Amino acid sequence: MPHKIESATTGRARCRGCKESIAKGELRFGEEFQNPYSEDGGTSFRYWHLACAAKGLANEVAAALAAYEGPIDEAARAEVDALVLANRRPEMPHVEVASSGRAHCRGCEVTIKKGEWRAAFERMFESPMGPQKGAAYVHPGCLGRYLERERERGREAMDREEAIRRILGNSQLTEADRERLERDMRA
Repeated sequence: MPHKIESATTGRARCRGCKESIAKGELRFGEEFQNPYSEDGGTSFRYWHLACAAKGLANEVAAALAAYEGPIDEAARAEVDALVLANRRPEMPHVEVASSGRAHCRGCEVTIKKGEWRAAFERMFESPMGPQKGAAYVHPGCLGRYLERERERGREAMDREEAIRRILGNSQLTEADRERLERDMRA
């Protein structure tokens, strides 16, 4: 069961974004997740208003909208499409400017300061609610060290050339930033 868009069957579900009720018959986004209470590893859904989901889960909503074959109001569709476009995240891995100074580099364990470039990789981690996806951040100059650490820990890690190619391909950069970051990642 992947993420889905469907009409709300009852009016009991609350949106995970705004915490308001989702009215019966209203289109909603169902975010699939691993059910921590399932003995056989089953999945369940967290429900969102389409507009709320488009703000926080733009990539997932875009894929679900592409697969959705049911009726949808043109004005609502245009609103959701605009929100998805405005909030879409680049594919992993990519580089970005750190929005805060809270992340630690997974290569050198030093804090990545606000405003510095960082490479983001998708990783899975265990939480009290079961396996979760998150981002692992590294300084561009620590890329080689991070990939080597991942291999040492028994995790899958691409080789450095493949990582650089994918990072640069998934990132929107000026030519000057692209050259500088590529040089840093090869160091």
